[in-house]
Amino acid sequence: MTANSHTFKLGALECWVFLDGRSALSNERFLDRFPDATEAAYRDVFSGMGLSLDDASSSMNILLVKMGDEMILFDSGEGVESEGGYLLESMKLAEIAPDTITKVVITHAHGDHILGLLNNGEPVFPHATYIISKEEMAFWQKRIEERFANQVPIMRMIQEKGLRLIEMDEVIMPGLTAIPIPGHTPGQIALRIQSEGETLIHMADLLHSPMQFAHPEWSAKFDADTSVSVPTRRQALQLAAENDALTLFYHLEFPGLGYVEQTSSGFRWMNR
Repeated sequence: MTANSHTFKLGALECWVFLDGRSALSNERFLDRFPDATEAAYRDVFSGMGLSLDDASSSMNILLVKMGDEMILFDSGEGVESEGGYLLESMKLAEIAPDTITKVVITHAHGDHILGLLNNGEPVFPHATYIISKEEMAFWQKRIEERFANQVPIMRMIQEKGLRLIEMDEVIMPGLTAIPIPGHTPGQIALRIQSEGETLIHMADLLHSPMQFAHPEWSAKFDADTSVSVPTRRQALQLAAENDALTLFYHLEFPGLGYVEQTSSGFRWMNR
């Protein structure tokens, strides 16, 4: 696994996707993550996509968009965890310095999205302010109280640096709008980014594997409430397909960019 950076344009906007990490998934690990069907069923779907279950993997794709004077980063990766921590190296490949980041939008508060905000107790993005949904902040606070006391310094830091709590469907700024995609966590948001008639939808952890396009009813065990995440997944995939929008998924193979197409029985993914 190495650092990687992908640059592209969206209308007038400069955009980057940075690789924070990639992990191969053994069969045992994959089946532990996805308990809804059998190995044979999963192999069938992977084969239908021209892929092999034996090569299944999970990436962490971090988006950066330059909007006017703002450099907006979406999530921060795992920091120094074993399968991540390559964000800063990936940014360096694109000659982007951490102190140029002005805003960090947190799609949701799982560790692989927020642990990269602090390094040895210091903010990784010293000039950034932070944005998270009100529902997700409440969920994060509950998680900290119950299991993740080690994340208190991260929450304290973002509050000290400047924290904006938003509604899950709020216009954050012209050209950047939150879209509610609850279920994986109660307050997870997607982001619609628009410029000169072009649209990118950042779908965060709406799904965790390409097989979920054909089977939105299959959920990773990380989803907090599958009774919510499954219909949310169907609705959000339909939104992307109907709008023919460039779409980014955090955990698909780097850089996680492509288009969602509707089929007679579900959806399919077309890499950009």
